[in-house]
Formats: sequence, C-alpha cells, structure tokens
Amino acid sequence: MPYKFLPDVALADIAFEAESHTLNGLFESSGRALTEIMVDRSTLQSRVRRTVTLEGGDTDRLLYDFLTEIIIMKDVDSLLFKEISVRVKGGSLSASLGGERINRTRHRLRNDVKAVTMHMFGVRHEGRRWGATVVLDI
Repeated sequence: MPYKFLPDVALADIAFEAESHTLNGLFESSGRALTEIMVDRSTLQSRVRRTVTLEGGDTDRLLYDFLTEIIIMKDVDSLLFKEISVRVKGGSLSASLGGERINRTRHRLRNDVKAVTMHMFGVRHEGRRWGATVVLDI
C-alpha cells in the first residue's frame, strides 16, 4: 500500500460548550473559553484595551463573528485577552476586551486556534439558560 493513515498523530479540533443565564454572559463565557484554549488566562494582564462592534445577523452569526474577531486580533496584533465584557442588543454587539501582546516567555501558551468552524456550531435558549456549542480548528 503506498500510504497509510496516522489517526493519532494530529487532532485538528477542540470543542467547548458555554452557558449563562444571560446572552451577554454567554458571549463572555465563550470568549473566555476560546482564550483559555489558547493560553492560561491567569498568566495574562490587562494592559491593552480593544473594542469590538458588530452589526447584523442573528445570534449565531454574532457569536461566530465575535469569536473570529478574537482569533484575528491574536493573529494580526498578537493580542490575547484576560477581560471580556460583552453587550448584545438586537442584532448588534459591543465588546470591551482587556489583554496584552503575546509574551512567549511569560505566557503559558496552549493551542494556536486557526478558526471557528460551523461543525456543530449553535446558540440555544432553553428556559432561563443560554447555551452554545463551538468547535475550533487548531
């Protein structure tokens, strides 16, 4: 046989579920989970502030876009965030993020997240709880 599969060599995805009593809290929990997958958040400090504003789309799309923005800021600006405060109203989002540039000596880095995937992705509202399932490509 000219090839063989190596199923245990690389794992390309990490998934998480987040929940909260509020939609704002769900977005904050999801952002913290994403960051925790990339770095031990306890090693971060809030030295730099960033604001994210997003318009349009349903709740699923807003969460997808919000998490994607965090990944883009990691890739483009080398920023990771310790503090995440989000306000979702209607079809818009405003977030305040506090963090710092990646310091490979001081920060305990974990996984380099490449993207949010649509696989199993979704936001749900059940009773008094909000929940989300997110799969990340690493």
